[in-house]
Amino acid sequence: MRIQMRVQLAAVAASLSLATALSGCSSSATSNAVGAAASSASSSSSVPSADQLQSALLVASDLGPDYTAQPNDTSSPTDTSAPSGCSTLTDLMNAIPSKSPGAAQGPDAQVILQGGQAGPFVGEFLSARPQSVLDRNYPAVVDALRGCKQLNFPTGTTQVPFQLTDFDMGSTGTTAKHMSGTVEGVPVNGYLAVDRLGPTVAMVYLYLEVAGDSPQTAKSYFDQAVTKANSVLTGSASAASV
Repeated sequence: MRIQMRVQLAAVAASLSLATALSGCSSSATSNAVGAAASSASSSSSVPSADQLQSALLVASDLGPDYTAQPNDTSSPTDTSAPSGCSTLTDLMNAIPSKSPGAAQGPDAQVILQGGQAGPFVGEFLSARPQSVLDRNYPAVVDALRGCKQLNFPTGTTQVPFQLTDFDMGSTGTTAKHMSGTVEGVPVNGYLAVDRLGPTVAMVYLYLEVAGDSPQTAKSYFDQAVTKANSVLTGSASAASV
């Protein structure tokens, strides 16, 4: 496998781990990472269903004819080691997800869209959880991402360091980073963002490009993802309340 593809898989795995941290870590990891402060759940904020969450994701046609959806096993890689670097962030990402049937449970949905053989790659990861769960976990993930300056992505036997700098996605409440690294002499740039779309839904967004850097495209696709998710989920909530 080309090392560029390994980096892409590692970045996808990191994004999925970040989504897992948003949706609920194991009880011990969560208490150590985010403390005891948590808001009470709002009884009026329902958690979207798995079908609703899936419908809210971007599809290839949303981004144009050059894009295709990658297989589900690529969207949810299991054979990629976790990144290292910022311990506050990676501790959250590496924590074991809760398996209890309690309040931390809810649907997840993700998609990876690829623009041509060499990318760019666009990842969207949605997690729906009770409001109390996101009230507890989301601020911890945001604070950890804001303080992160470097993530090291594993590529087989080596690790590729990516420098993280603050990036403005142009959306109030979004926390985002520009990631820059070099793989076998080829520059790789990415954008990683987290956003809370409502009381019960959080999103992790990834844009990754090999041998190029297109911040405006990354922002445009992010805007499309947020707009579509909000539209679909708001419509679903309105229909359910009728």
